[in-house]
Order: sequence, then structure tokens, then C-alpha cells
Amino acid sequence: MKNRTKIYSICLAGLMVAAGCNFSHKNGGSGQDRQNAAMPDSISATPVDSLAQSKNSKLDSLLRVAATAKQDTNLALVYYTIGEIYYNYDFEKAKAYYLKLKDLSEKLDWNEGRYRYATASAGIYNREGLIDSSLIVTQQAHELAKKEMDEEWIAITAVNMGLGYAYKRWFETALNYYNEALPILEKRGDKFRLAHIYYLMGVIYGYMNMYDEEIAYSEKSLDILKERPDTLIRAYTLTNYAFALYKSPKRQLEKAENCLFEAQRISNLYNNKYLLMGICGNLWQIALNKYDLNKAEMYALKASELASEFGDVESHCASNIGLGYIEWYKGNYDKAEEHAREALKTAMENELPDDERDCYTLLSNVSISRRDFRNQILFTAKSDSVQNALVSENTRGYAKEMEVKYETEKKDLQITALRKEKQLMTGLSIAGGAVLLLALAAFFFLWRWLVQKRRVAEQQVKQLEQEKQLVATQAVLDGETQERARLARDLHDGLGSMLTGVKQNLLEMKKGVMLEYDNVERFDKALGLLDGSVREMRRVAHHLMPDSLSRFGLKPAVNDFCSDLPSVHFAYYGDESRLDPKLEVMIYRSIHELVNNALKHAGAAKIMVQIVQEADRIAFTVQDDGCGFDVAGVSEGMGLQNIRTRVASYNGIINIDSIVGEGTEINVELKVES
Repeated sequence: MKNRTKIYSICLAGLMVAAGCNFSHKNGGSGQDRQNAAMPDSISATPVDSLAQSKNSKLDSLLRVAATAKQDTNLALVYYTIGEIYYNYDFEKAKAYYLKLKDLSEKLDWNEGRYRYATASAGIYNREGLIDSSLIVTQQAHELAKKEMDEEWIAITAVNMGLGYAYKRWFETALNYYNEALPILEKRGDKFRLAHIYYLMGVIYGYMNMYDEEIAYSEKSLDILKERPDTLIRAYTLTNYAFALYKSPKRQLEKAENCLFEAQRISNLYNNKYLLMGICGNLWQIALNKYDLNKAEMYALKASELASEFGDVESHCASNIGLGYIEWYKGNYDKAEEHAREALKTAMENELPDDERDCYTLLSNVSISRRDFRNQILFTAKSDSVQNALVSENTRGYAKEMEVKYETEKKDLQITALRKEKQLMTGLSIAGGAVLLLALAAFFFLWRWLVQKRRVAEQQVKQLEQEKQLVATQAVLDGETQERARLARDLHDGLGSMLTGVKQNLLEMKKGVMLEYDNVERFDKALGLLDGSVREMRRVAHHLMPDSLSRFGLKPAVNDFCSDLPSVHFAYYGDESRLDPKLEVMIYRSIHELVNNALKHAGAAKIMVQIVQEADRIAFTVQDDGCGFDVAGVSEGMGLQNIRTRVASYNGIINIDSIVGEGTEINVELKVES
């Protein structure tokens, strides 16, 4: 089972008095793997503690003031406050008062009102799913704040820019804006807004599956929020922190469960059923991992009940999948299939690819338990197909983000070059009116200077294009590595554990059953086949992503691989310190591919693999005595092309030396950054 957790964003208007943070609800979902992060619609500057004041305590008096007050900045603030109160329960009225704020601020030429309207409208656009419109109005306010050198609003609008890009899943860009706001808030000593940003950064790192970073930023936020233990932002941070603890390799289930209980206590203070729905969604998964099926079923049913109450199809679908896994663990395969198919229908109707993949995985597990291997193969293939589509979509999104950045930088270079050229031409015209000869001479030298500048600009554009190609290549390689690691982990932890459990059940069954000699022999043969399946599964998982590579490093992993092949001799020289994990994976996969090529295609009887590591570089060589090939006359296969792509993504050098009938030697050299 793939662990899934969802934390639900809700309307939290007026949260965080001292911090000045304002949250609001965003409907809908992106359907991505990480569906747990509760992100607000916007962050603003007028906080109201939701325990201290109810939405009706001041609304009537504010409406009376708005009806009689004169047209000044005080009235604009009243419009803004009324909109904040309406935001969470009468959205259309909130929009109407925000528009009044905008019109009055323009009439008064009041920048503070413009900032507040930008923050409010960003929340509205995010709630309606119009992320690009949100970014446009926030960018305008951000540029105005920079022009006016208003540090507070520079920070607020920067965070709102980050929120917009986070909804677009442009996580690197979102983090850049959050980091722009951090030093300003640190200098101002605005610690509760800092706690809010730390929480948002933790959410981003969680989406990127960087759980250690998510834990670190959540702990930073919680350390500040100790001063306000009963605020909703603390409940959200605790829920997000619990998710990271649960998903991290250490799997701190007890600590995560305690965090969720504390978040549940706070949500009960506010009677916040929407947050409670997310907490129950986390709790049933933790209970399931602890094999407490009764408790898991209780929380899953509660989450499903709340999801139905709010009409949250995504949450209802997740709860159905959870109930299906619970029934599967109980051995109720028909009920498990019923839940899975109901969830699958919901996922397909509402375009929820993560849930669709998980439904196919559950159906595959049920088919294995029924020994229906035909359907098991079918559902596994469908699950892998959906997962591959998700990986491709994430890779395309990252490449698109890089492309937009590249185009922006390219336009800035062109605009700067045109501006400088225009300034120079204007100066030339003025000089020409005074002394024609001097102007002609100056024009000649300036023209040559412009040509040189244009060449420099063209070189910069070419460099940016090369960097974009390398970034796209690296993104594809990262996606391949992550997918290999996921498949290896799912094979080892999922199918391996299940096959071992089947073997134990069969052995227990054998103790209590009297079998004829022929049946005993057939039974033992079946156990032998099952053992062989376990070994083959572990071998496949090991070759997908060797455990020794992540735990011990490059030398042990390559040594393990080569030692399994009698015709391969391995030698390692120099420094044995660990490298960047991505670089280690790239080198291992390249050696793996080259050795397999030598065995399969070259017919080599002896293969030499050598790695030399120094402080600033690492080189590896694969030499065989196979049939060889004409380097100039024979086109390279996909294997060598993939290796060239991997080496190029790290700015490495590859040399191929081969003679027909005498073997092949391939040398690769890479720089190591200290």
C-alpha cells in the first residue's frame, strides 16, 4: 500500500493576531501525489484572533459606520474589515466590499488600500482557481511596494507571490519568494509571520518529498508558536509535521500520532470539522501501519463521514481506499474490491490520478490474495501506467518552469540591450549637432562597441539555452532515479513482505494438515517456487536501486554488482569518500549499462572495471576483449546515447576507443565539487 495523507485547507480569516496572518480557503485540488499541504489563499496585514472575536460581534456596527462615514481612508479600512469577516461564510458579499475598497483607494490615491485590495483579490482568485490572475495583481502590488521601499508590504506580497507559484506547483520559484521575505521579517522581529513562512516552506518541501527539510521548518514554526498554543496555525503546522514524521524514512509513528491528537484538541476548540477531517485522514493511516484495524476503520469512517458532509470528493475517495485496505487486511476481499471500485469511479470522474493509481494497486493486491494472477498483472500495469504519466507530468511542469525563467531572463537581456542602444543613439545625435566630424568618429567607435555588446548578449543567450537543456536533462534523470527507487521500494516492502507472509501461512497450514506423500512433495515444490520468487523479486529490486549504493556508497555497490559476474574484474583507487547521491547513481547506472552491453552485444570473455577518485575529479573505465566495433562507421545504440546524455548533464568527458575484433575501452571523467 502506498501511504497517503491529506491535510485540508479551510477558511481561517483573521488568524494570528500578533503575526498578522490571514488565511482563507482554496477549493479544488491538483490531483498530485502530495495532497496533504494546507496552504492559505493569501497572507495579509490585518489579523483578528478567531477565539477572541466572532464574525458577528463587530459586523453590525461596522455596517452602520460604512453607511454614514465620509469618503476617506478610515472608510476604506472599514470596507476591508467587513470583507475579511464575510470572507469565510458569505464569499460574494466579501468580494463586493473588496471592490469598494479598491474603488475608494484609487479615488484617494492611497497605496495602503491598493496593497490590501491586492492581498484580498489574490485570496479570491486563488479560491476560484484563477492562479495566473492572482499572480498578476500580486506582482503589481509587489513592484509598487519595492518602488515605495515599503518593507512590510514587500514581505507580504512576496509571500503571496510564493503562494501563487506553490498552487502552480512551481516550488523552486515559490521558495525564492519566501526567501525574499524572510530577511525582512527577521530584521523587523515579526516572529509570528516568520512562523507562518516556516510552515509554508515546510509544506513546499513536503510536496517535493524532502521530509527532513519539512520536519526542520515545521519545528521552527512550532518553536515560535509555543507562545500561542491554541491557534489554528499551530494545529495546521502540527498536522503537517505529523505527515512529515510519518513519511520520513525513520517513520516516527507514535510522535506523529501525538501531534495529531494535539491538533485534534485545537480543532475541537474552534469546532473546525474541516481540519478534523484531515486529522482523521492521517490517523487512520497511522493506525493501519500499526495494524490496529479497528482504530483505523473508526478514523477512516469518520473522515469519510466528514468528507460527505463537506462534499469533498477527493477526501471521500481517499477514505474509501483506506477502508478497502482495512478490509483487505481483514481478509474480506469482496468488500475490499467494492471500496476500491467505488473509489476508482470517483477518481476517474474527478480526474484524481493519484487516487486512480492507488485504486489499481489495491485491486492488484486483492487479485494476488485471490490467486487471480491475470487480473493482478492487468491492475499492476494500469497502476504503473498512471504513475508513469504522473512522473512525466511533473517533469514537464519543472521543465516548463525553467523555460519560463529562461524566456524572462532572455527578454530582460534584450530590453536592457535595446535601452542602452537607445541611450547611446540619443547621445550621438546631440553630439552630432555640435561637431559633425567628432560625431562621425564617435559613431564609428560606438558602432563597434555595440557590435561587441551584441555578440556578448548572443553568447549569454546561447549559454542560457544550453543551461535550459541541461536542467531539462537533469530533471528527466532525477525522475528516472526517483521512479527506480520507488519501484524497488514497492517491490521489496510490498510484494516481498506479502510473499514472505504467504510462505509463513503455508508453513503454519502444513503443521495442522495431514497430507499424503504425493501432496507433501507437491507442497514442498510450491514452497520452493515461492522461495525462488522471493529471491528473484529481491534481485530485480536490487538492480533497480541497490540498497548498498544509498547506504554505503559507490565502491561497495559496484563491487557487489561485479562480484556476481565471474568474467568481470573490479578495481578501485584513491579517495573513498561519499559523493553527491545523484552523481553516485549516475556513475553506477553507467557502469551497469556498459558491462551489460559488453556481455550481451560484444561477447566479451573478460571485462575490466576501474574507478579512480581524487579530491576534485572521478574517472571510471570499462574495458572488454569482445568483438569491438568501428567507432566512426557504426551508429551508437540507445545505451551509449543515454550514457552520453548522463555524462553531459554533469559537464563530463567521455572517450570511446574500439577496434573490430580487439575489444572496446570506454573512459569517463567527471569533476567533483567540494
